[in-house]
Amino acid sequence: MTELDDDRLADLIREAHRDTHLAVPLARVTGARPRRRPGPMLLAATAAVAALVAVVVLGMAWVMLGGAALPVEPAVPTESAAPPGKPPRPSSSATTAQGRCADYAAAELAQAGLTELPPLRFEVEPVPGRLRLLMYADDSGSTACWLGAEQHAVQVGISDLTITMRPSHPPGRLSNASSAFGSQPTAAYTFGRAPAGVTRVEVHFPGGVVREAQLDGEWYLLTGAGEESYDFSEITKIVAVTPDGPKELPVQHG
Repeated sequence: MTELDDDRLADLIREAHRDTHLAVPLARVTGARPRRRPGPMLLAATAAVAALVAVVVLGMAWVMLGGAALPVEPAVPTESAAPPGKPPRPSSSATTAQGRCADYAAAELAQAGLTELPPLRFEVEPVPGRLRLLMYADDSGSTACWLGAEQHAVQVGISDLTITMRPSHPPGRLSNASSAFGSQPTAAYTFGRAPAGVTRVEVHFPGGVVREAQLDGEWYLLTGAGEESYDFSEITKIVAVTPDGPKELPVQHG
């Protein structure tokens, strides 16, 4: 192949683009420099620049003459991972406390392998006008449903204030489950079953403090609110008074 010097190369470029206005001065394209014999690398670079200029000029001419726009490779969409978040809180359109509890408890019951709430044993207001508690229970366990003005909570088989995390309530025995409401206003309960014929259930606290629980047949419930609720994590024992004498159940806390 015949090698070209700079002058000859410049003449060829001028001839090829005689009618084209170049935005880049020809002197810069040819790399105006002292005359010397170009090497293979310089020839390759100069040819690449010339080819690029030709492509740009031809493209502009095509558009100016009314041609369709040159196809553009579409961007490949990238999948963005959805930000992790908490599952939506259960909602309810029910107008009664029991209806709301049934709706709120559905997901929790399903996780525990249950399909419906056990029978309702108590419905009370530990904080009048602000917080309601519904206690459901059968032989196998209990469910607490807290209903506040803006917050609600469902606890299935939970006794998080004692060592027995998932207590059962078989007939003829003294049982207990104690838990607290995790939001404001603060409140707590202790609940369970007593032997048949029970006439009174006492809840014992440290320092000799004794409080009497509500009774409904064999079921008992005691609630506390505010600072009083903090003592429920220190209950020492439950005493059921029966025709056969008192029955005691020590309460252990983790």
